[in-house]
Amino acid sequence: MLDTFSSDITATTQLRFAAIFTFMDIDYIQTVVKRAVLSHKKASKEARGLFESAVNKPGLVKVSRFPNQPAKAPPPFLVEPVLRAVIRSDKLAGAVLKIWAESHEALGEVVVKHLGNLAMPAEYPDFLENRFRSSWFSDAWTRERDKILEQHSAFKKDDVALMLCYVSGKIPGPRESAKNEVLSRCLKYMRALPANAPEWERGIPDFVAELNAIREVKSTQRNQAADIDAAIAEIKDAFSVALAFFQRDATSWSVAHLDPDADLVEVLQEITDLQSLLAEYQPISGMASVLSEERVRRQKREGLENRILPIMDRIDQLMCGDPESGEDPLLAELRGKKEQPPEDEKRADQPGDAQVAEQTDESRAFSDEDYEALQSENQHLEREIKSLRDKLREIQNEMESWRVAYIEAASKAKASAEEDENLSIENVHDVVELAKEKYDDRLLFQLNAKSQVEDNPFRHPKAVWDALTWLATTYYEYRKGERELPNIDQSVREACKWWYRGHQSNMTMNKYKDWYTTKVNGQVCWLHTHIGTGRNKNARFTIRIGFDWDKNSDRVIVGFIGQHQQTDAT
Repeated sequence: MLDTFSSDITATTQLRFAAIFTFMDIDYIQTVVKRAVLSHKKASKEARGLFESAVNKPGLVKVSRFPNQPAKAPPPFLVEPVLRAVIRSDKLAGAVLKIWAESHEALGEVVVKHLGNLAMPAEYPDFLENRFRSSWFSDAWTRERDKILEQHSAFKKDDVALMLCYVSGKIPGPRESAKNEVLSRCLKYMRALPANAPEWERGIPDFVAELNAIREVKSTQRNQAADIDAAIAEIKDAFSVALAFFQRDATSWSVAHLDPDADLVEVLQEITDLQSLLAEYQPISGMASVLSEERVRRQKREGLENRILPIMDRIDQLMCGDPESGEDPLLAELRGKKEQPPEDEKRADQPGDAQVAEQTDESRAFSDEDYEALQSENQHLEREIKSLRDKLREIQNEMESWRVAYIEAASKAKASAEEDENLSIENVHDVVELAKEKYDDRLLFQLNAKSQVEDNPFRHPKAVWDALTWLATTYYEYRKGERELPNIDQSVREACKWWYRGHQSNMTMNKYKDWYTTKVNGQVCWLHTHIGTGRNKNARFTIRIGFDWDKNSDRVIVGFIGQHQQTDAT
């Protein structure tokens, strides 16, 4: 079932739920889906809610007799539609996995105990982000799977393999292959070094530290790339009609087409912004049934179109690279113009051998005589290219400034429209003090030493109030099980125009522990999630709030407020 999966999954940078179904044998996919669908009515409230919410997503699972709420269809009617949709939706794939795992309770307990004997925590997948948390070394994963089978022969191999992924929250990575020749030679060299070799004291520790730093950066980039491709796939799937209307060919939208130096965080922001705008545009894209309503719609459509089109233009620019060629497109264009022969030469008859020899001698003489002129022309072209690049960068920076200004203005306008005591808010410190007083039963402020609340220069404290209010109301009710929150990021954007991040790199958190932890009643609390706005180093425009859920007090722990939590990049 997972043998093929284990050799390919990390190569495709896919930790998302739907990816695991892509690499399963089709017969086993049918077994997993059928078991989950037929038993979902008996699943836990959380698993059942995830499943029904995913199935009811418009256009995903189609059951003819239940067009609007397919989750209400009898389970046997859902098996085939869910089977067709499960590889297209991470949320549905995660719900299926959760219900399947709950239906194999005995096997789950065996795997939890087995991992406990290895001092490995049962982390389970990340259902907020609809993804697995990280990956196994495939040899280690295979070894532990086989050990479980040796001790518990009553279980099926495929079920043990999948449950091991589910309980650990990890998927198998690739085995070492012959393609990694450089790494193999490096390992061979180090194994051959004598124990008293000076490299063990001087060179190799620095090499390992730098390697870990590179691995951390690349791991983050892999996750970001997976997020980008998943968001693009969702846009193509959900908004194909809108893409056609805006005359956009999204076939080239892919991480593979990005410039290697592209900022993946910024690219993901553009994609998610477009996704939100298209979701807002889609319900009003058609003509209304009456003129008065159509006039209102027309005005809203125009406003959204003026925001959607610039983002699509920027994405087209970002995705215009050629993944098969490392050459700069502008250089290629200029080189093509330079090497393109005049039209009259194209039409000329091909010369004979004697004429070729004569032309060759003439070209040599010309090259010798005018070499400096050609070199000067080449330098001029290089300066022109640099100038064009600088102008493009200025335009992109200006567009980003306008985008940030819009978000801040919208947040400020929303905050100033409130008729509450937050109208008197002057700074971040005032916001925190007011939130402590108003939401004492819902927010637990345990700010760590890296936080900056006093004298925080963030320009729009009312937006911070909106964010903390969202934590104390919408997010609090979601964690209490009092409401569903299918898209947390969208909910945050609607509340305060900020974004949400539901996971942090374990390596970064451990490396910069003071930034990602706080203490509650003497116990260390890890801040796995954060919301924020801004991506530059100017604290007037950039802020983050790190938080988590405290099960003991049933409150949201607010553990960090400041410009950035430390990473290798910052």
